[in-house]
Parts: sequence; structure tokens; C-alpha cells
Amino acid sequence: MSIILVKRNKGRHQLNYEQILQDVFMIRKILVVQHEQCLPIFEMDMNSQISLDPSLICDVLQTQDPSNVETISSTANLLKIKYYGFIVLSTSYGSFTVYFFAERDLQSGFEEKLSELVQWFDLVFGFDISEGEYSQEFSDYYKISIMDEVTELFHLWLLYPLEVDIQKLAEIESESTILRGILAHFAENKQTSIMRLLDELKEFSRNEVLGLLFKLVEKDFVITSTSDQFTQTFFELDKNKV
Repeated sequence: MSIILVKRNKGRHQLNYEQILQDVFMIRKILVVQHEQCLPIFEMDMNSQISLDPSLICDVLQTQDPSNVETISSTANLLKIKYYGFIVLSTSYGSFTVYFFAERDLQSGFEEKLSELVQWFDLVFGFDISEGEYSQEFSDYYKISIMDEVTELFHLWLLYPLEVDIQKLAEIESESTILRGILAHFAENKQTSIMRLLDELKEFSRNEVLGLLFKLVEKDFVITSTSDQFTQTFFELDKNKV
């Protein structure tokens, strides 16, 4: 049975997927801490070269000169901090604080997603932290679940190799020339990167190509991951032409 993946809805708000892609490339580090003790709970580095211990980063950020701190939203407790050439967005909820490092200001609504992330941490892990049950083993055990949540919220899968389920793609029908181009690319390359895909389909609008790719990812036709089996970044994947 074939599936028609894309039907254009003229009334639907169109996201700027190209802006999302550009912003994702600017993300360098995500750090979640138990803020009362500056205890690192989760850390994810995206080629940031920030080599300081997470607890030291937390301590420095919590004691920043007020002139380097800007309140973006008082209701969401969202702050913007200048830190060694980085723009750091920070928000707290319950026992947790999230620090989000980027090379510049981002335009794609990541502030709202930060609030979602810190509330998710409090909902899932807040009781364990309040009961003093946190340990490194606890963090390691839930690392994959945390990475899945972070990757989905901030579209970090754009930085990693994409794999395709050929059988699922065979079920898709579409009159879209762009979508057929995407499917043809995946038929020839079981594993690829976002940059290779865009380069091969450069005759089409980047925003439309990305929009259709997002739909394929949402429906699990394209597999994304940052787990150990996907250790290469998009830089390495392009370089080696995997």
C-alpha cells in the first residue's frame, strides 16, 4: 500500500528551514546542571573546543558580571550571557538549569525549546534529584534517552549522518519533483549527510528540500541518531565520501 507523503496546505505556516539549519550549525555545547550544587547532569559538545570542566563553567556562569547578562524573558527565567566569545542562553526550572552555547544569536525559536528541555528534565528526573539519588551511573543509564530528547528538540540530527529505510521509501507516492529527487538520492546513498543532499539537489529551493526532509524525519522514513553507531560528523562524512 502506497503512502502519499506530501500534500501542500496553502494555509499552513511555512517554517524557515534554511534558517534552522544555519542556526544548528552555530550550536556548540549544551550543558544541564543541578544548579544548587553546580552538579553536571548532561553535557553534549558539538566541536566547541570548550575544554573546561562543566562544573567550573557552571560556577563561572552563575557568578557572571551583571553587565554581561541580559534578561530575555522574565516569565521563562531566560537569560543571555556573554561567555568567552559565545552567546549562552540559560533557563532554570525546578532543580535544573540549562546552558546553551552558540557562536551567535539564533533566530529559530530555540528559547522556547530551552524551556521545554529544562521542564522535561524536571518532570523526568526531578524526583530522583530531590531524593539525592543522582549519580554518574544514573546519568549514564539515561544518556541515550536524554540525547534523543535534545536531538529532537534542537534538530541536531542535521549535523549527523542520515540513514534511510529503503522499504519505507518505496511506499511513498508524490507528484513533487523535489521529493522524487530526495528519494532518488537516498536510493543511491543509504547513508548521506545534509550537505551532500543539498549539493545534489542545488537546482531546487534549499528551504523546500529541507522542509520535505523534515517531514521524512518526522514520519521515521529517514533515520537519525547521535548514538555510537553514528560517530562521524557531517564534516567527516563529506570528507570521506562515505
